[in-house]
Amino acid sequence: MSKKVGWGFWWLWLIANIIGSAILPVLVWQEPYDLKARIFLNEILQSIGISVAQSLVLRDRFAKEGWWLPLTLFGWLTGLTIVFFMPSLAINSSSPTQPIIPILLMNLAIVGTVVSICQWQLLKCFRAAGLWLFASVFALSMSGLGLYLGYMVKSVALASVLQGAIYGSVTGLAVIKILRSPKIFPKKSQK
Repeated sequence: MSKKVGWGFWWLWLIANIIGSAILPVLVWQEPYDLKARIFLNEILQSIGISVAQSLVLRDRFAKEGWWLPLTLFGWLTGLTIVFFMPSLAINSSSPTQPIIPILLMNLAIVGTVVSICQWQLLKCFRAAGLWLFASVFALSMSGLGLYLGYMVKSVALASVLQGAIYGSVTGLAVIKILRSPKIFPKKSQK
């Protein structure tokens, strides 16, 4: 069932993450909102696009790939809900004088933690699956720098593309390492 994963897969993963990250945010008009509200709306839209794109790339790569889409969406929406409703964490409630980059990176790390745990449930049959718990969180957090840069130059498209490129490039390397690793089979009970 597993197909070969190499640099071709990495490029496919990267392109899928960029397209998935950019398509909905670019299609939805975000101008009347302030920067913090646009970032939050962007993350909701990106979660849908990235979830669908990753699901399509992972199709036929491992036995439970059909669960990738619902678990990824659940992780993104749960993480975003936690960040939104925790006043001390929410980017939308920070004061205008408070630096937005550290809050944005922390928020994306929290969302990334929830998303990676949900996705890890499907990858844990691979020996290197633990790598996903670190790579996905790091990648999503660092992708906030691309998002912020794009919004500073007032380009939703650039923000979404940069975020998808950063996230996709790092997680692409991790998913290749994981899918290439041997599977862990449950130990047979000895009678």
